[in-house]
Amino acid sequence: MHELLLFGQVPQSRHEQVLKILAGVAAMQPRAVLERHLVYKPQREPEEPGSHLRRGGTQAIAMKTKAPATARDLYFSQLVNSLTRDDFDRDADEQAEAFVATGESAADAKWSYQFHETPDTGDRGVLVRLAHNTELLSGDPHSYMVHLGNQYVSEYYLEGHRFVHDNIIVLLHRVLHESGVRPAPGVSPNTALPSFDSLRPLDPSGGYVLEAKIRVQDLNNPNVLDAGIEELKRLKSQMKGCVELNVPDRLLLDTRVKYKPNLGPSAGARPAVAPR
Repeated sequence: MHELLLFGQVPQSRHEQVLKILAGVAAMQPRAVLERHLVYKPQREPEEPGSHLRRGGTQAIAMKTKAPATARDLYFSQLVNSLTRDDFDRDADEQAEAFVATGESAADAKWSYQFHETPDTGDRGVLVRLAHNTELLSGDPHSYMVHLGNQYVSEYYLEGHRFVHDNIIVLLHRVLHESGVRPAPGVSPNTALPSFDSLRPLDPSGGYVLEAKIRVQDLNNPNVLDAGIEELKRLKSQMKGCVELNVPDRLLLDTRVKYKPNLGPSAGARPAVAPR
């Protein structure tokens, strides 16, 4: 599955106005969205570029039969928990029970695994990225991620409203987080939620992001791709003067894990000097 995307910015002062305009454009009432996003990264590091040239000395060169494959990038992934405001008011035991996935079908699943690749470099007038979403119907979602070889990194909350306009999913939202909370690497996420009033906007101004998205199953079908792009461009024209929908720098949505080689004395690093 691929996603075609456009983004816009909405200041907090115009939030209610834009909500009403979107309700008119989509001919539906806004649907409240509240999600908890747990961010994970692979525990292993990608192979250091060029390391194949340093293995085995001349023997490696003699046995070389083909060009080595380029090191594959590793990506962050997320667990997403669909919430309501009432979930924050439950006691600790109820929240611990709710942390475990207990859905009977994809329609009532509260947890999902989400992966988004960094958008490609094509110039189509919209961002295009590979996306994957899997609903988790039972079990401990954190244990599932650890079993896949991932490590918990951090979390945030997404608050907003969703609309559906023809084939376009429109999400007006902002990111919330717990002030001062910085989890240690490798720890497990809390099963209990913080109080909702303790969450603060990541953007100090309280502004919102407007995301317009179309999901495309077959990106190799030019007719489907062109139809999706044209539909997003029509929405962009409709919203002109209200919210400017544009293509941001693709690297702002970079989901790759940055590789930082561990340089030791053999690699030319200076030895640490003990403090006096």
